Amino acid sequence: MVEFIAGEVADDELSEQLHHFTEGGYSYFSLGMYTSEQAEEIMAVVRESLLPAVAEWYPGDDEAYDFVTELVDLVKQAQELELIN
Repeated sequence: MVEFIAGEVADDELSEQLHHFTEGGYSYFSLGMYTSEQAEEIMAVVRESLLPAVAEWYPGDDEAYDFVTELVDLVKQAQELELIN
């Protein structure tokens, strides 16, 4: 999924950082590692593009779809909280 996000972000530096991250074999990352603008871009890709991609990659895999749905919901909640604060 991180590789997908790397291919979707417009920021070339961020894309390179995410590609490097996947080459290192890491399994998760923190948005705190990135600037607020980069974190927003990552969250936008997750919110807008990741779920359709996962549905295409894993057709009929309810577990994968549910996992990403939960991730998308968390991103939406985080962004709503930021708007409130």
